[in-house]
Amino acid sequence: MLKPLLMGVGLAALLAGCSSHPTQPLDQRLLGEWQGMRDKNGPCQFFAWNSSFGADGRFKISFFADEQRTRLIQTEQGTWTAHDGKNHLTTDGVKTTEVYDYRFVDANTVEYVNLNADPTADCQADYRFTEHRAGH
Repeated sequence: MLKPLLMGVGLAALLAGCSSHPTQPLDQRLLGEWQGMRDKNGPCQFFAWNSSFGADGRFKISFFADEQRTRLIQTEQGTWTAHDGKNHLTTDGVKTTEVYDYRFVDANTVEYVNLNADPTADCQADYRFTEHRAGH
């Protein structure tokens, strides 16, 4: 009786530990706070965003209707992994994962290209964007 109980407790502890440590690699260069915005004269409705990528494999992106980032539209959060030039974002409550090719322009600038366009996205022409490390 005690052996199955100890195995169950051990398995629960193992699984709890796994939930706080990502199993996929994270490109350490992407950790931290980033900012981006759509081109005001582009084919898609303008918005700006702040994104945060944590070492725990969680991300948070807040979208704003203005360049000053004072009028919040919405915030998304979920899990992320990044390796081999591909960033995978899975938003909490969404079954599909968005996959982006990325490359560093310099240490504080990343260019992304969306590989799996979301058919429900507000603008299908919006597949390439740049993020800058916050404060740089």
